[in-house]
Amino acid sequence: MNRRIISALVLGVTAIGGLLLWYQTSEPKRSKYVLINETGRHDFDLAFRMSLKLAEKKSGIENALVLLAALPPGKSIEETSAELFSKLRIGARRNGRGILYIYSAKENLLKIEVSYALEGDITDSYCGQMEEAAQTYMLSEVPQDFISELIITTNLRGMGSKVEGGPKGRPEWLNAEFLSGGAGALMHGYSRTLEDYTLAIQHLPDAQLTEFRASTDASTTEQRYLLSLALGVGDPRLPLLTEGSRIFRAVVPRDEAQQRRIFEFLEAAAPYKLLYANDLALIVPQPGKSNLPIVLRRGTDGLWYVDEPKTWTYFHRFEDDVNFFVKYADNPFLPQLQALAMPHMEGAIYDDHVGTPPRRAYPFALAQAVKTLEDQIRTAPNDAANHAALGDLYLFEVNWITRAITCYETAQALAPNELKYRWRLMDLYLNDSRADKMLAELKFLSEHLPNDKQTQAWYEYYNEEYNFRD
Repeated sequence: MNRRIISALVLGVTAIGGLLLWYQTSEPKRSKYVLINETGRHDFDLAFRMSLKLAEKKSGIENALVLLAALPPGKSIEETSAELFSKLRIGARRNGRGILYIYSAKENLLKIEVSYALEGDITDSYCGQMEEAAQTYMLSEVPQDFISELIITTNLRGMGSKVEGGPKGRPEWLNAEFLSGGAGALMHGYSRTLEDYTLAIQHLPDAQLTEFRASTDASTTEQRYLLSLALGVGDPRLPLLTEGSRIFRAVVPRDEAQQRRIFEFLEAAAPYKLLYANDLALIVPQPGKSNLPIVLRRGTDGLWYVDEPKTWTYFHRFEDDVNFFVKYADNPFLPQLQALAMPHMEGAIYDDHVGTPPRRAYPFALAQAVKTLEDQIRTAPNDAANHAALGDLYLFEVNWITRAITCYETAQALAPNELKYRWRLMDLYLNDSRADKMLAELKFLSEHLPNDKQTQAWYEYYNEEYNFRD
């Protein structure tokens, strides 16, 4: 694994103190990359700080992120953000170019404070749309993804880009009833179960989606899927999706603009190649045009469905490259991709350290499959393999990363020296922006694989990259 590939994996951030300290200090001693996190949840701090660092490196704009458990007594979020912006002198070391993002969890409110020098590019209208979108996405399964994208898109606008930095809004299909799961009160995404998501999807209002049915012809399913992206359809009930893909869309909702952007990338990468591997097919874009392959899955009913989770779990994308990577050496498409001389196909990212689980014949009842594995766990709670199998079901069928992490953390605790569990956790933490935990797993692996040069290089690079010296 070369250094450029390693560097592309980066995400990250670290907490630096309480909000009251900033109010009490006339000349605050502040970090170069400002993060204040008072929410009590610090899993993503290191990743957030890296996001601030990378954004500033690319745009020349200083970014600061403040996450509050609640607003100070008697203060509005507007008052709090204005005072903090001034107190922390955001943008002073960047010629007056600075952005402050402040979110208060109790009130579920976001405010973006922008320096005068950036107001022409980062407009009140854009900030208002992102602040409104936060009320949806900060209650989703992956609020950290919203924050990371918020930083990226706002900096793109600060650089003068209006296309790439377009605002993110609430998807049309995602209504208040969905957010409450039909229960009448908002729920944080990470507290939901598979049943919660299934019922929430069932409660969605009727939609005309019959033109997006799965077909017995893979290329027809492909064209219908691309059409849905072009129209911005993010509805999880799209008939051509696998059941796991529908849950994935509910766990990680995407708005219409995001779906259209995906289509634009794919459209620019035409014509595609369609590869087949038993019950799977892969839509491969032209090299150098798009890093988004699409996985199709043939059911026992003869129909081809789009399997969005496998698009994300079988392959990896890096922000600094437009060509995708294969994650596991047992990927069924790797030999064909190598024969096509596609970029980055010299080998798999994780080689054969860990692989993909056997695929079930599709369609199958996802809830029943989960129940079967949960029953096995109740029967043999100390069998690490059962917990890992449930984690693989959540990961490869749904790409439900937080659920998979919970399962694999239990498996690892039961079998701490089983390195394949450690590799899976390292990948899961990486994709969930839990950089400190990813580093801990990589450190363990490097110590137990002293002759593995790739693993040693990964750990050395990451350990240095996340060592913030202010």
